[in-house]
Amino acid sequence: MRIVSYGVTHGLALAVALVVAHGAAAQSVEEFYKSHPITIAVGFTAGGGYDLAARTVGRYWNRYIPGTPTIVIQNMPGAGSLKSINYIYNVAPKDGSQLAVFSRGVPVEPLLGDDQAHFDPQKLNWIGSPSKETNVVFAWATKPFKTFQDTIDRQMVVSTTGSGADTQIFPLVLNSIFKTKFKLITGYPGAAETLLAVERGEADGQAGLSWGYINASKGSWVQEKKINVLLQLALEKHRDLPDVPLVMDIVKNDDDRQLLELFLSRLPMAWPFAAPPDVPQERVAALRQAFDRTMTDPEFIAEAKRQNLEVEPMTGDAIAVLMKRVYASSPAVTVRARAIAEEGRKK
Repeated sequence: MRIVSYGVTHGLALAVALVVAHGAAAQSVEEFYKSHPITIAVGFTAGGGYDLAARTVGRYWNRYIPGTPTIVIQNMPGAGSLKSINYIYNVAPKDGSQLAVFSRGVPVEPLLGDDQAHFDPQKLNWIGSPSKETNVVFAWATKPFKTFQDTIDRQMVVSTTGSGADTQIFPLVLNSIFKTKFKLITGYPGAAETLLAVERGEADGQAGLSWGYINASKGSWVQEKKINVLLQLALEKHRDLPDVPLVMDIVKNDDDRQLLELFLSRLPMAWPFAAPPDVPQERVAALRQAFDRTMTDPEFIAEAKRQNLEVEPMTGDAIAVLMKRVYASSPAVTVRARAIAEEGRKK
């Protein structure tokens, strides 16, 4: 009888101990964030899209993080935001108090052979992105480009800032896969200047500009039909463009599909938030849960709309799965991708 009684008592004690331990772990997250502010290293200067996304999310995110920590934005520009991602991966404390927001394109840089990329994106703790992105190929309406096929049949001049921008990389990807005839005019200082080049007739259009940016900065072009949208560059169609073909629907073979997915992987995570490797998992879980709840906060959604930030979130788990798939690309696809990236760096 004593043995049976001991077993029951021991089992009950173990169960109580587990409950207490669980409560202590949950309490430890709250206690940690009560005394530790969160710093988000944004890989660009103040006032840009990534900075805006970080500040807009940060104003509401701490409502849902246990302990309600203060969130501080620290601009850390450098090397196209590689400085910020290298910092959180290699230097920042791995305790959940330091996060980063960086260019959506940099997570694939190690795969593309960039010797400044000192991190493994598969080991980052991905928190999420408040929005997805769809890029488009478009032409000025008076130019002889009415369908995507026209960019294969004749040369189309496109404007870009260069330096690995989407509007530089995606024309090169399309030239490689579909034998399009995009000719790049590089060196414009910013997106506004590249659009002015289209309006002036210096370029026929662009291949790889954000649809959200076009609507926010040149909505009249869309409303007045001053441009023809020829192709969507994304993994899935945008609800605004049901009749515009999606690049993933017209690609013909698996290697080309993998190559596209490698470069398009940046778009679903338009404004990625990440924590360093080895952060305690209960803190990562709390940050992710709080981020997901923020995405449904009516006040956050209203402010995001005022800021022209489209709320269509991607979870941290989904980003991690996408990264795993991209880094499983075949060696042949990786070689092609590196050649395209190298060509883009030279322009």
